[in-house]
Amino acid sequence: MSENVTSSPSSADLIQTYARLGFTSFGGPVAHIGYYRDAFITKTGWMDDEAFAERLALCQALPGPTSSQMAFACAWKMSSSLGTAFLCLSLFLIPSMVILLALGLFFVAAAGGGMGQGFVQTFMAHLADWMTPLVVAVISFATIGMFKTLSVGRVRRLTTILAFLIVLLLAGLDSLPDLDLGPLQIFVQLTPIVIGALMGLLFLPNDEAVSASITADSEADTARETHNGNQEAPSHTRSSRQRGLVLPCLIVFFTLLGLSMAVILFKLGPVPVQLIAGFYEAGSLVFGGGHVVLPLLNDVLVEPDLVPESAFRTGYGFAQAIPGPVFAVAAFLGGQFGGLSGLVLGLLGTIAIFLPGVLLVMAVVPLSAAFSQVRAYKAALAGVNAAVVGLLGATAFGLFFQLWEPGLLIQQASDTTAYVAAALLGLFFLWVLRLPPLVLIALTLFAALLTTLL
Repeated sequence: MSENVTSSPSSADLIQTYARLGFTSFGGPVAHIGYYRDAFITKTGWMDDEAFAERLALCQALPGPTSSQMAFACAWKMSSSLGTAFLCLSLFLIPSMVILLALGLFFVAAAGGGMGQGFVQTFMAHLADWMTPLVVAVISFATIGMFKTLSVGRVRRLTTILAFLIVLLLAGLDSLPDLDLGPLQIFVQLTPIVIGALMGLLFLPNDEAVSASITADSEADTARETHNGNQEAPSHTRSSRQRGLVLPCLIVFFTLLGLSMAVILFKLGPVPVQLIAGFYEAGSLVFGGGHVVLPLLNDVLVEPDLVPESAFRTGYGFAQAIPGPVFAVAAFLGGQFGGLSGLVLGLLGTIAIFLPGVLLVMAVVPLSAAFSQVRAYKAALAGVNAAVVGLLGATAFGLFFQLWEPGLLIQQASDTTAYVAAALLGLFFLWVLRLPPLVLIALTLFAALLTTLL
């Protein structure tokens, strides 16, 4: 925590904010980072960019749904309460889960796994297209803000530039047919983070900002203890309790992963059990957020005939067009079984696909906090934070140029000029006019409806 943190949220504040995010976080995992920064830093001052980027780097390096892990990690940081963090994550997930579960129950089940080409499908397809300019605008604006605070000084700026170039290079290689990275896509995320840590260790141990960060963390803990009095356990007690979660969470994570892999490999138990195991395995092994989960879910659910391919494709398309995390597609896929079984499987599937990511966050965040006063760790973290800025910037940059070619990101139009213009206009609204992201969301929904009607 630093001097940029101006207030501490109450539980009611967090509950209200996360409930709103659950209904308004359109655009997928990358855009969610921008929404979080706007809600937790720009508007409220509940976090600073350093703490935000630290958690983002940890979540990027862990398997699981990055944006949902980030939502949980930020809530835990701001509230210092595990119960509040779980409640906030639930509020973030509920809208997307309910929408997709309802679609699975009432549309896919009723149509026997297919939906035809009705108005709802057409609207969702157009909405998914218009989400891309929204993502570019929101994440570009977040990157600009983080650059101002985390890429200060020559070393940090050089680290940001290196991370930016490395991500673009690796993404470019992955786009070549003969050089498809496949499961090695994880290195697109991890490489800049590792390089950032090395840059920090080599060049930032004696940096004044690192020393100031260590002092600020210590003073913040003292101030929090004084402010809360007997209402909250001292920081060292809380840290000890949090570190006590590390081993149990890792044991549960790997035990459930082993059981899930055994169920999938040997086809143990009835179809519902195999379905839940497939969701847990996908949530345990996927790096990089929702779009990367597609091939793994296809391998563990579609190929063994647990889920019809038509339902899988339809559900994934819907998941990209509604607010909230793409991993909530598990609710749709469970719901397509229909009736009470579909309802139960949709709920259990959602829990199964998100649980491993949360367990890993609960195991890793306390380990990170334990080193908060270690200079070498703080130096490495400063480099990682600068690299995260480059990672986000490269993501937005790559998406912007992919907008130009129909068929890559834009599926419903042969001329993408309007989508490119929308991305630039959205950035202008956020950066220059300082309009809230909700304005962009409203315009996005209107554009999708208009193109559907036309």
